[in-house]
Amino acid sequence: MEETFGCCGKLWLLWRHGRNCSTAETLTQPLSHNGTKASAEASEMLALAEDKPSFGEVEAHGTTTTTPSSGDNGTAQPTDEECSVCFEVMGGACPVHKLSCGHKFHHACIQRWLRQKGQSASCPLCKATPKGECTEEEPAPFRIDLGHQEMSRILTELEDIFEVIHEVAGPLRPMSISGLASNLCTSLGYEDEDELEEAIGGSLVDFLGALPHFEVIWPSPDDASSGTTTLPGWPKALMKPAELEVESERLAAVATKTSFTVSEREDLWRIVLQGPEASIEIPELEFAIRPQERRRIDTIYNIIAAAIFHLGDHIQKNSREGGVISSDHIDGICSTIDSLNVLLDVDRPFTVVIVDPQGVSEIKPNEGVNTQRIEQPLDVHAG
Repeated sequence: MEETFGCCGKLWLLWRHGRNCSTAETLTQPLSHNGTKASAEASEMLALAEDKPSFGEVEAHGTTTTTPSSGDNGTAQPTDEECSVCFEVMGGACPVHKLSCGHKFHHACIQRWLRQKGQSASCPLCKATPKGECTEEEPAPFRIDLGHQEMSRILTELEDIFEVIHEVAGPLRPMSISGLASNLCTSLGYEDEDELEEAIGGSLVDFLGALPHFEVIWPSPDDASSGTTTLPGWPKALMKPAELEVESERLAAVATKTSFTVSEREDLWRIVLQGPEASIEIPELEFAIRPQERRRIDTIYNIIAAAIFHLGDHIQKNSREGGVISSDHIDGICSTIDSLNVLLDVDRPFTVVIVDPQGVSEIKPNEGVNTQRIEQPLDVHAG
């Protein structure tokens, strides 16, 4: 039985890894960022970020994986039911793809493998050259409803966990997604990872991959095929820091202009990371949203809806204060509100432009998104 420490929010967790299971116990002491105890136990806390499996184990050469799931009683799965890139059992919420040679892999794993191998790409098992693309269609982009209360709760807990990792080990220390999922289940009260995936509508890997301020990290094909890395610890995740940490990073930042054309209602659910100094513009309306002075993550729909709400609230406050704003100004605001509401119907395409002096803003999924460097960032505080 192996024991490692981890943290969930402000509580320490003791993880007990046995041959066929993993359990967690909540320790009594709270997490203290400033105390000497926290400093002494920091290395133990980072056990969750190491390449250690939270469920199952891999034999000496990575040839057999024991991964208990619902109803399998912890028995070893046949090798042909495992993805030979990540050595995880296939099935569940993760799409499976078959190459022309007949071998099956996780969609994300084999696509990444083929991209990294380039012109020399071949099947990881039989080395046959794939004919064309994978035989199954590309899965639809993972959609997150950030307006849903449970999604907000999960996202807040994720950010809290990574903020602790950032304080202890810096922003570049990844955390294994298996350990992250176990932490979320314990802290948010989910019975198991299946229940967590049901709540987010897919795998935690897909959930994190759809968020612009997270990055999912996979082992390189060479590491995966050679067995030189502890594969059950993969994939891992990083959360990008909320702000550029040091002055040198701020000075080296390259301003960017990110553009995306919303042409159908589904595009309204693209997720935007608006940097602390970034402005959002809709050129068709000559409308701009000022920088928030903090990182903002939300959908295009919610950003426009929030602008509509704040403009309407501005008019109501003016009415309560006895008409400080001129009637012409109010008419202009009302016209803008009407125009923004029309945008949400997507009767015609419109453009969302993010101008970011720090170059940290993104839109996900990034299909159809155009990002370019700009020599002189626009004065986002003007107007």
